[in-house]
Amino acid sequence: MQECNLEKIIKVLASTKRIALITHKNADPDAFFSAYAFSKIISYINLNAEITFIFPESISSLTRKLLENLSLTINYIKKIVEVKGDYDTVVIVDTGSPEQLGEFMSLVDKARRIILVDHHYTHKYFKERALLCTDPEAKSTAEIVYSLFEQLKIRISKDVAIGLLAAILYDTRQFSIARPKTLRISANLLEIVGELREILKLFRTTMDISEKIARLKAAMRMNLYRANNFLIAISDVGAYEASAARALLELGADVAFIVSENDTVRVSVRAKEDFVKHTGIHLGRDVMAKLGEVLGGTGGGHDVAAGAEGRNVSKEYVKGKIVEILSEKLKEKGYKITVLKP
Repeated sequence: MQECNLEKIIKVLASTKRIALITHKNADPDAFFSAYAFSKIISYINLNAEITFIFPESISSLTRKLLENLSLTINYIKKIVEVKGDYDTVVIVDTGSPEQLGEFMSLVDKARRIILVDHHYTHKYFKERALLCTDPEAKSTAEIVYSLFEQLKIRISKDVAIGLLAAILYDTRQFSIARPKTLRISANLLEIVGELREILKLFRTTMDISEKIARLKAAMRMNLYRANNFLIAISDVGAYEASAARALLELGADVAFIVSENDTVRVSVRAKEDFVKHTGIHLGRDVMAKLGEVLGGTGGGHDVAAGAEGRNVSKEYVKGKIVEILSEKLKEKGYKITVLKP
């Protein structure tokens, strides 16, 4: 259900001089284009507002390729040392947990006012500190941003429409997990954009060899479990966690957890709709939020796509905790996990 105190958000934006628009690390198309579109809303409300885009650790390789294909260039900050001065208001877009903001959490902690525009399960930090414009039932943050354009009766330009539609296509896996409202919004955006195939062309990219390697390594290192008729895969890679998780789903897993380790230990999980539908488990709320707490970090996300982060723990410890937490939730639903040996 959507929660959005638009009247208060408008008042905050109208009275703000310096605004930071920030997304989760390595902004994917939904995060990037939702932030870009929201900047147009800010400018509509407050023409004199100074807006700074912040994409922690830069943007994803796919986002970068989409921008190249669209010939769109936007200046942004990716490291905290690049920040000059404080911001009156920080608008956080498409971010399920504070940990996903990385080193920029220090900037958020100092902000007088915080606005969250997001479609994930809302973390308690944001519930306590931010003005919310959220809808966990939305399949993308772009859907929420589109609804704001509608409510404010702001005309959507063609470049914004292309971005929002690309964001929706990305987060819904080209409409494979779309809800009826997603399709209605997309149809309205198509009226502005033109033909859908023009947007789909933007996604036609050759997979980088390092991403191919990560996917294959995930398959090689996979531990496999069974819960009745569902298969659960747990593996680890050094990068491309989400892509590796999707690869394991394509191989036949119903749920795939990928663990990676750098400065922090990160977990990315993807699941098929059938798993969520039949078990009733919301991976962001029921599994990753709890995993994040156990790891001394944070976690959250969607029902079929979520993540968690922690520090000072080994990958094997994390894998064990994944099995433990998931087993507990599945047991409540009448399922039992067993190990499938090679």
